[in-house]
Amino acid sequence: MRTRRSIQLVAALLAVGALVSACGSSDSDSGSADSSGVEGAIEGELLPFSLVQDNEFVFEGDPSDPGRGIFRVRTTEPMICTIVWGETEEFGNFNNSLAMNGTGIIDHDVILPGAEAGKTYSFRVQGSTADGNQYRSEIGAFTIPEVESGGEADEMAVHGANLALGATITGFSSIFGPGWEAENAIDDDTNTEWATAGDGDSGFIVLDLGSSQDVVGVEFLTRSMLDGTATTEMYTVTVGDQTFGPFPAGNPANPRFTEVEFTGQEVRFDVETSTGGNVGAIEVRVFAPADS
Repeated sequence: MRTRRSIQLVAALLAVGALVSACGSSDSDSGSADSSGVEGAIEGELLPFSLVQDNEFVFEGDPSDPGRGIFRVRTTEPMICTIVWGETEEFGNFNNSLAMNGTGIIDHDVILPGAEAGKTYSFRVQGSTADGNQYRSEIGAFTIPEVESGGEADEMAVHGANLALGATITGFSSIFGPGWEAENAIDDDTNTEWATAGDGDSGFIVLDLGSSQDVVGVEFLTRSMLDGTATTEMYTVTVGDQTFGPFPAGNPANPRFTEVEFTGQEVRFDVETSTGGNVGAIEVRVFAPADS
């Protein structure tokens, strides 16, 4: 299944495809530019990424998810840009900013799924501008620093299995598109997520537990964009004619387990307040009693 971190925009894939053949070549073949910048570029020549790089490459941990890193760079003009990276110089991963949305951008904030804190990776940045010029950096190395989880974790009550893992999705407000399906919210994988098509505070998802179940707690792990949008702040849970909450949403680093007791089969999670946009969830969880 494709994850939210590995789904790439069609435009970015086209740009990367044009550069793939050059990824394995030596840096001495990467071409050069004269003192006037790119005016002397030969058609199809790979130019140094430094010509369009406006700040240093930045690598940091994601405080909302300890299982991933964040890469940031600003370019001097809009670009379709990607970072290829991995444990060796053969790389194996490539990611770009989801904010590109099919066009070039200047601020590239890129999620690196699976980049472990304290581990060293090789990387290269490459991309293209609207005039067709292609740029590539030299191979470098980065290490994601350790980050704090963002505060003390909530004191969790004792609970049993996550009933959502055996549930069926019977309703949702919308989905952003392929790869962002509602089922991603109950697959026990924090590298996938359900994203709506801009539902904001109207977002919702409905789970059918298969039969009437006793429940002692819930969690709603919100998705979010690096610019702060798409973040669910508070949510409610509705079972039958009872609505519980609003409760604060959590994230993988701090799931915010919330004690709530009810018995029912169909459980609806509603976004109560959010920062707007393509809200959704990395995971929604419904917990059985500890002795079940």
